[in-house]
Amino acid sequence: MISTSELKVCSGNYNDGSKEFTGTYLEGLKDGRHQEWRVGVWKFWYPNGKIKFEGLYKDGTLVSKKCWDLGENNIDCDLLEMSDSERYRILKEI
Repeated sequence: MISTSELKVCSGNYNDGSKEFTGTYLEGLKDGRHQEWRVGVWKFWYPNGKIKFEGLYKDGTLVSKKCWDLGENNIDCDLLEMSDSERYRILKEI
């Protein structure tokens, strides 16, 4: 049960200042504990500015996703080349 929550915007950049990701999350009491969980659309980009991943989250659960290669071709997300840390940050459910 979610008793209180506040919508927050989250974004990050690569070291060179180019956009890496954007998304929204809720922060508040969920099941009696303070938690954060993703909601809405989260997007991640390659360092060259091309879209890499777009995921839709509902109550912290990834419900749909789309992925692109460097050539901007839509690909199966299992084929997306990611380091373990990228995979955790992109696909994690907070």
